[in-house]
Amino acid sequence: MNLKNNCLQKTLRAGLALLLSLGLIIGGTGAPSYAAEKPALPSNTARSAVSMEAESGKIFYSKNLHYKRDPLSTTKLLTCLVALENLNLNDTVTVTKAAANTGGSTANLKAGEKVKVRDLIYACMLPSGNDAAVALAHGVSGSTAKFAKLMNAKAKELGCADSRFSNPHGWKAKTHYSSAYDMALITQAAMEVPIIGTACGTEIYQMAKTNKQKARKIATTNYLVAKKKYPGCGVYASKTGTWETNNAALASACRRDGKVFYVIVLQDTTNGRYTTTNKIVNYSYKKLKWMAESEKPLETA
Repeated sequence: MNLKNNCLQKTLRAGLALLLSLGLIIGGTGAPSYAAEKPALPSNTARSAVSMEAESGKIFYSKNLHYKRDPLSTTKLLTCLVALENLNLNDTVTVTKAAANTGGSTANLKAGEKVKVRDLIYACMLPSGNDAAVALAHGVSGSTAKFAKLMNAKAKELGCADSRFSNPHGWKAKTHYSSAYDMALITQAAMEVPIIGTACGTEIYQMAKTNKQKARKIATTNYLVAKKKYPGCGVYASKTGTWETNNAALASACRRDGKVFYVIVLQDTTNGRYTTTNKIVNYSYKKLKWMAESEKPLETA
């Protein structure tokens, strides 16, 4: 009898060890419990990047978080945010000659053209019109230098400590820089303004007829918004910034299952910024799930 009992106990212990090794111990709910696997950090080509969860402000991924980089045309998020604190959507701005002559990407505004603020917001966000950004700055302050002071004051109010802005459109300058973290703060503040968030998620928009031009359509430069890349990633609003092939930026808002993340990519390639954003977005939601299943506190990314 003792021999039989010893054999039975050995068999039970062996079976229990096998179940433990497979992670299949039945919990109080009667369902199998599997050990959650922590997601691997995503490889990417950005010099700086961050993923910030909207509700908590917690950082889920970071790379050179506070390094000073060129924000490029993601600057226009701050420009529009400041403009809308000083102008109403139905106000009319007269485009100055200086604004109309601004180089780089434009919305083809004409000197003396009277344009509604609403249309200038879309002109900033879709074709990334530098002329529209200067027109807003002039409409608020009369000059880009005076407007830059408002931009810096707003950035400071939002908690930005790594930034300095000297123009409304994002042209490279020694006196114009930001960090991935600061741009996350700015992006959240801007995209929570309904008109900015909507504009950043719009592929094509029709500007109203003006005293200088017929009604015309403008289109986004953003491949995520146009669904040309990663249509299922969950990005619902995004702003590009481009200087050259190896210096491009992207500021995006993503929503899945009711959870919103702001993902900033700075100093990436023009194509790489989309791949980097997609990787960081996927990583962020996997990490969120891992934390929930493992009941883990958020670690520094």
